[in-house]
Amino acid sequence: MKNPSVWVRQNISEYQALVSDSSNVAYEKSAVNATTCEQVERAFELGLEPKRIYFSRPEKTEEEIQRAIGKCRLVANDWEELCQIDRIARLHLQEGFLESVGLRVVSQRYDDGNQPGIPEKTLPELAQKAKTLPAISVRGCFVQGNSSGLHGDALGRYFRESYELAKRITVILPCGMPYLCIVDGAEAACQNAAEHPETLEKFLRHAKIVAAQNQTAFYAELLLT
Repeated sequence: MKNPSVWVRQNISEYQALVSDSSNVAYEKSAVNATTCEQVERAFELGLEPKRIYFSRPEKTEEEIQRAIGKCRLVANDWEELCQIDRIARLHLQEGFLESVGLRVVSQRYDDGNQPGIPEKTLPELAQKAKTLPAISVRGCFVQGNSSGLHGDALGRYFRESYELAKRITVILPCGMPYLCIVDGAEAACQNAAEHPETLEKFLRHAKIVAAQNQTAFYAELLLT
């Protein structure tokens, strides 16, 4: 299968596939989905801007958050992680400044019970609790769901419903949406091309519709893992 980052760039250039290997990111002007604090630090040392480094791994420790804050975009996977980031941000930020934090939200339609993140149905409750955190501002999301086996129209609907979920998040919390990452989107798209090429055009049509809608809504960076 072709490298997902390359495939996305060649076929749906409105999106950017996040890379996991930060060894050449400064040269390639890529964006990184870091799974360890060491990856965050390496990408930062290579000169990548913090807004291009996403530290999204679930179950980050307070020590990891302390090391990463200011060097990346932190993505919280649950209420406890949001509270951790808020506590650390209060120690590191100047008064009046907020730490921008993304949320990993599990799409209710694609939740098989094994997905990490904040269940979509709990967002109204989270919105109320988040008001008690004085040092963070929710901005951006990773939409999580089970996309295994999806191709053609079905995969296209996964993209479109992920975008609709991002729009709902901006209303429920409310919050800004500078970026939307569709989790496993790049891998699923490449798999569609390799295993079900006869349905690829159907998927691409939906993906392009999302990109067009984005230009009339909140102009989010459209990211894929």
